[in-house]
Amino acid sequence: MPCEKSEARSKKSEAGRKPPCGSGEMSWIMVGVLFATIFLAPPMAGAAEGEISIEVRHHHAIGSCRGTLILDSHGARYETNHKQDARVWAYEDIRQWQVENGGKLKIYSYEDRKWRLGADKTFQFDWAAGKVTSQQVDEFLKAHTARPIAAWLLPAETGKAIYEFPVKHLGGRGGNQGRLLFTDQLVMYQSDQKDANRNWCYQDLESIASAGIYDLTLTTYEQQKFHYASRRVYNFQLKRGLTPETYDELWRFVNQKKGLGLYGPVGPGQEIR
Repeated sequence: MPCEKSEARSKKSEAGRKPPCGSGEMSWIMVGVLFATIFLAPPMAGAAEGEISIEVRHHHAIGSCRGTLILDSHGARYETNHKQDARVWAYEDIRQWQVENGGKLKIYSYEDRKWRLGADKTFQFDWAAGKVTSQQVDEFLKAHTARPIAAWLLPAETGKAIYEFPVKHLGGRGGNQGRLLFTDQLVMYQSDQKDANRNWCYQDLESIASAGIYDLTLTTYEQQKFHYASRRVYNFQLKRGLTPETYDELWRFVNQKKGLGLYGPVGPGQEIR
């Protein structure tokens, strides 16, 4: 599940039964099936191997190069024949990740761009649709780093919404409509426009605020592109009024999920009128 590592489950085997007639032939069949499963099945990407390996294109200011991007428990590395573009990052060397639909990933590093007066360097990758999806990369990163992740997509598993609001997301170049959901694991903005979808772990939210019954604002730890140390703010117009009681309950719920532990227990969400 997003923002949470899953636990392996074990099964008990049966023993002591009398083998049925013809079990010798069946045992050889089972050996063949087991061999095919282990040695002929395609390798699984991601968590089973403890790393994700993707054949990617790295975008330059002019042109691009190709190579392999590898994510593991230590960080990320980009292997390419263009030696000046090859990199190895520990997780602490990456300021922010940005994962987008359609096989796109941006790595915001601490390297300076000398021609932009010290602005941090961004590495932009994309890859063709295949065995590794953007959702798998997002879930892998959530399990391995505490740094903010700008997840511009919906997770593979959304979970049950505890609070749900029909909204319009206000943007600099126009808005889009959808639903803002608060689940047990994530906050999600679900829109008909795929490039407008978002999801956040609660730890990636700095604050939640409301200026009125038809307003809700999320301030995240995502970095603004052109503003050093600033936070990305998401403003939503609510299509249904948010009562003070429901907002107070939502505010306490979010802060408990952030791990502050300063407030009393929160009951199930009230109906939004």
